[in-house]
Amino acid sequence: MVRSAQIRPFNWAIVFFVDLGRALPPLAIIVVFYFALPHVGVRLSGFMATWASLSFVLAAFAEEIFWAGVLAVPNGQWEAARSTGLTFAQTLIHVILPHAIRLTVPPLTNRTIAITKGTALASVVGVPEILSQAITAESFSGNASPLTLGAVAYLILFVPFVVLGRFVETRFAWKRA
Repeated sequence: MVRSAQIRPFNWAIVFFVDLGRALPPLAIIVVFYFALPHVGVRLSGFMATWASLSFVLAAFAEEIFWAGVLAVPNGQWEAARSTGLTFAQTLIHVILPHAIRLTVPPLTNRTIAITKGTALASVVGVPEILSQAITAESFSGNASPLTLGAVAYLILFVPFVVLGRFVETRFAWKRA
């Protein structure tokens, strides 16, 4: 919404944030948050470093997805809303964003799932997550059963999210004639 106001210093800051978040690999961001921030007095646990890093990356992608959704709404929608006397903010909130959100649900769902799968990177900073626990259990047991159970755990976590995303996508989809 801030980017729609076309205030250059804000746009530059947002574009810098987005480009940084999209360009850097999540693992590099986790390493910086966990190992470099303590040198400037900010100490994060492995969990918090991972959570903050993946949130940073998701926020960067989500901003770009929402911005693309706003830009995809035809200019005629802006003009029609403004011609009825709506202010810029009213137009954005009541006309443009409902259209944009409909367009952004599928890519945002996909990106959220992809980022959430990045939790496996947490093992680098000592956070015991599903995949690292499964690998450790496999090395102790000598068979692949723990890895299979790890895969099942990921399915249990992500299938409901995919179903919810599909529901929201169809719920807010435009009706076809």
